[in-house]
Amino acid sequence: MTAEGRIEIDIYPRAPLGHCVRIESSRPLSITRQFTGHSPSEIAQTVALLYATCKAAQSVAAAKALEEARGIAVPPTTSRVREMRVLAEAAREHTLRILMDWSQFLDAPQPPPANELRAAMQAERDLARHLDEARAALRFGGTFVYESDAVENDIAACEALLERAIFAEPLRIWRARETKDDLINWAAPRHTIAQRLFDQIATDGLLDAGAAPVSPLPSFDRDRLAARLFDDNRAHFVAAPDWEGVPRETSPLARSIDHPLIRALETSEGFGLGARLAACLVELANVPKRLRETVARLNGPEIAEPSRSEAMPGVGLSQVEAARGRLVHAVELAGGKVSRYRILAPTEWNFHPEGAAARGLARIARGDAHDVARIARLFVTAVDPCVGYEVRVH
Repeated sequence: MTAEGRIEIDIYPRAPLGHCVRIESSRPLSITRQFTGHSPSEIAQTVALLYATCKAAQSVAAAKALEEARGIAVPPTTSRVREMRVLAEAAREHTLRILMDWSQFLDAPQPPPANELRAAMQAERDLARHLDEARAALRFGGTFVYESDAVENDIAACEALLERAIFAEPLRIWRARETKDDLINWAAPRHTIAQRLFDQIATDGLLDAGAAPVSPLPSFDRDRLAARLFDDNRAHFVAAPDWEGVPRETSPLARSIDHPLIRALETSEGFGLGARLAACLVELANVPKRLRETVARLNGPEIAEPSRSEAMPGVGLSQVEAARGRLVHAVELAGGKVSRYRILAPTEWNFHPEGAAARGLARIARGDAHDVARIARLFVTAVDPCVGYEVRVH
């Protein structure tokens, strides 16, 4: 069994603005009821089996929440290895989406490049193996042993793949691009799928398609978030979350909103298709740099203090920035066993019935574009749900 489901999106271009998009999810959000009565170690193993997408992020989130609930402190280096595993997974996810999904929206769609797809998956597997050969760091209370030279080589291989398959230039040069003209000039040679798509949407006048204000997910007060996840209204909160009455966004765009390139793509109405796609590239271009910065700290001090809430003993809560946004796990233990467990994924924020995807799609539905269905599908791909989706235009 896996925890996936599907997003169904219906667009009604002739309906009033507030009623032209309907988003429904069949994601099995109550699946964590099955965790009740099991030990932390059992739950950590179950999470790794349930979630095929972003498995590393899900495993790290589970381990951190369970460790906090038990008052277990893992060494800081274990936390850093976990961070690197999540980063490498995000690089793989973004790369696969670009090569597999973006390619299908080109004027002349092309099959995904098989060699580059294999290289992207292999790069993540190699780094995972050399960082944590016994695959223990992601486990509840886990530790690790890593191969320093091999990890450096893996990061270099990841960087070379991105430069070859996505950016068509050294990442240090791409990271210096900070204006709309920089982006358009980069895309013009059309060597890679990413370049061709950006050149196409710029030529078609679609960089601003779906432009709408963005309300990034703020930093949470830990106990306040845990209380919402465990109160009587928890089912509604997990299915259609809001913070301070607002459906927030957690995505590469929300995380990169202050980057100069993303700000350069902002319009008077907000951030559109071009900004969303560019945010994915901004994050991807920084992955090798961030991996090198983190691996340099693997030999740091090993002092660790357990983190627990005085107000909510026996409760653990973790927050992990995964490929598509912030992933939250919360657990309550009683007698050493799980009594309650909650997972709040980025998809529920970003595909809230009144959230980021709905707002952007409403602008597309009411715009002048002659091909609403195709542009809407590309916009949904840019927001990037972690499950399959269907867009229907009525």
